[in-house]
Amino acid sequence: MFWESFSNELDSKTFIFDGDDIYTFEEIFSLADALYKNIEIRSVVLIESERDLGTILAYIGALRNYSVPLLIDAHSAESTIDEIVKNYKIDVVFAKKNRTYVDYNFVSRSFGFQIYERFGEPGVKPFDQLAMLLPTSGSTGEAKCVRTSYKNLDEATMSIMRYMNMDSSRISISSLQFHYTYGLSVLNLALASRSKFVLTKRSWIEREFWSSLELYGVTDLSGVPFMFQTLRRMKLSEKILMNLKCVNQAGGRLEPKFTEYFIDYFNAHDISYLTMYGATEASPRISYVPAGRAKEKLGTVGLPLDIGKLYTDAEDGKSKGELIYEGPNVCLGYAFCRDDLAKGDENNNILKTGDIGYVDEEGFATIVGRKKRFVKVFGMSVNLDALESIVKSIAAESVVIGEDDNVKALVTASVPLNEIKDKVMSQVTFPNKGLKVLSIPEIYLNASGKPDYPKLTKEFL
Repeated sequence: MFWESFSNELDSKTFIFDGDDIYTFEEIFSLADALYKNIEIRSVVLIESERDLGTILAYIGALRNYSVPLLIDAHSAESTIDEIVKNYKIDVVFAKKNRTYVDYNFVSRSFGFQIYERFGEPGVKPFDQLAMLLPTSGSTGEAKCVRTSYKNLDEATMSIMRYMNMDSSRISISSLQFHYTYGLSVLNLALASRSKFVLTKRSWIEREFWSSLELYGVTDLSGVPFMFQTLRRMKLSEKILMNLKCVNQAGGRLEPKFTEYFIDYFNAHDISYLTMYGATEASPRISYVPAGRAKEKLGTVGLPLDIGKLYTDAEDGKSKGELIYEGPNVCLGYAFCRDDLAKGDENNNILKTGDIGYVDEEGFATIVGRKKRFVKVFGMSVNLDALESIVKSIAAESVVIGEDDNVKALVTASVPLNEIKDKVMSQVTFPNKGLKVLSIPEIYLNASGKPDYPKLTKEFL
């Protein structure tokens, strides 16, 4: 497995650039192992994650200790964190703030964490192949997690590494959060390929982010659609363009006109531009568009990984229908509480994506819609029904509609709109600009007496 020590000279190479501090793979492994020295194997650990060294050590240490990490945004509402700690009977909490947890003792401070251990009756032992947990809709504070196995994680990472031609000469950067499956995948690729990784908390709109690309000679850049919309208005320096080898876009649909712009822009500088499609349930990749065919296959989500198959539920497996992915990187299933962690493989390598699309004669898939009410908000998966429940707790007569990067809460209540938004945003973790609250005279209903979402969407979205 790629997180284990290699018996060659690669582990002595530089891994992490953290400001003025530089760490080799051996040093990171040593620090990560030390962090888990007194933690029992198969412990379930909650990691309040940021783009920092502590998060990397806690994550890698968990995998090497045969414990089960659950990564969550360090800036999540305390109620969200408390709910997860309670539901999963977390054994060890790596917290970013001093807090009081019922049934937990404070143990130590290390690498920016306050570490707490649970006492009392232990929870069930996790299934022996369970490697990690990732919230599938953590942006709305739900306790639902994807159960990922060691094989899922290893197979997906090695397949992505092959199609990206990753080797130890490459240099990536932390452009995405680690609690987000895409961001974690970028870290996993650097770890698997024994390549360099630059730590930064800066965003694409900050000059310091691009200064880091120049300073460290970053070769690989990954982003979600709204990042590329920002990049469209920027001009990269010749130094950055000279060093870049591969630019990757995933986390939702980017308008084809923007995709075409970036294909042309980066190709002109001999830089590969890859559009990718995936899901947390696929650890996290399903398909990609080969750089050499990007213009020809514009608008598609590409070919499946070399370890899997992608087809629809139509009779011929190609015509319009729900896209289904089959491969060894498909997760074990879902979890809602600690007892679920004892479950084995419930998916048998098959994932119904919930996306509606079709597959052409060459195997390239195109998505035309979604089966359920899930959208991507700045790269984060948001369950509109779960978000609607939050809004209804504040303003009972309300509905939520949305599309990628554009979610609206429609309310008929007299509660001030800014007050509603403030209360909702305190319970979710996607960016503030991802939600608008509108006052409407009435909520349209269909013949069944349920909200008429198509009509509401057509009029207000």
